[in-house]
Amino acid sequence: MKNVLDKFNQIVEKMNKVNKSIADHNFSNTTGYGPRFHKIFHQIGKRIQSIGIYDYHTKKYVLFDMINMVGSKNLPKEFNQMEKMLSDARPVA
Repeated sequence: MKNVLDKFNQIVEKMNKVNKSIADHNFSNTTGYGPRFHKIFHQIGKRIQSIGIYDYHTKKYVLFDMINMVGSKNLPKEFNQMEKMLSDARPVA
């Protein structure tokens, strides 16, 4: 699970860079109401239930339930979807 959280933190760092890039350049494909992407992190006690990102502009999200990681050592395919969502939103200057 440590490698999953490390990968999610890398995706969150990319998300913050994309949000900063959009805010710095005032691109037209933004809503104008704060950051475009938001981190989704649901935790009960010490147990992480689900992680994901939400795109405020398109109203779409990618969510991964950690219960699906039981017995698996591979990274979930949802991480690829999160990275694709960020790369598709990166504006061309």
